[in-house]
Amino acid sequence: VYVCVCVCGFFFCVCVCVVIFYLFIYLFIYLFIYLFIYLFIYLFIYLFIYLFIYLFIYLFIYLFIYLFIYLFIYLFIYLFIYLFIYLFIYLFIYLFIYLFIYLFIYLFIYLFIYLFIYLFIYLFIYLFIYLFIYLFIY
Repeated sequence: VYVCVCVCGFFFCVCVCVVIFYLFIYLFIYLFIYLFIYLFIYLFIYLFIYLFIYLFIYLFIYLFIYLFIYLFIYLFIYLFIYLFIYLFIYLFIYLFIYLFIYLFIYLFIYLFIYLFIYLFIYLFIYLFIYLFIYLFIY
């Protein structure tokens, strides 16, 4: 009975040691190799590929192309052409032609008709009446 207990105890201790050793080796291999190395390599490769290729290259190219197309074509060409045409039309047609015609007609009408005709007639009549009547009568 004593031998049977010793043999069973020995096998139990061996089984416990084997199970503990197996669990230690398994957990060590699983935790260290799988979790650390695999996940580190996976996350490193994934994050490297994702961050570098997707975020850097894709977003850089996307933002570069988008900003280039948007800023250069839209802001530069569109606004330049728009502002150029708008300012050209506004400055040339409105300021030059409208103000030129307006000022020309206004100055022509005002200066010619008012100053020349009115003042000429007024001064002529006034001077004529004044000089003729006053000087002649006096």
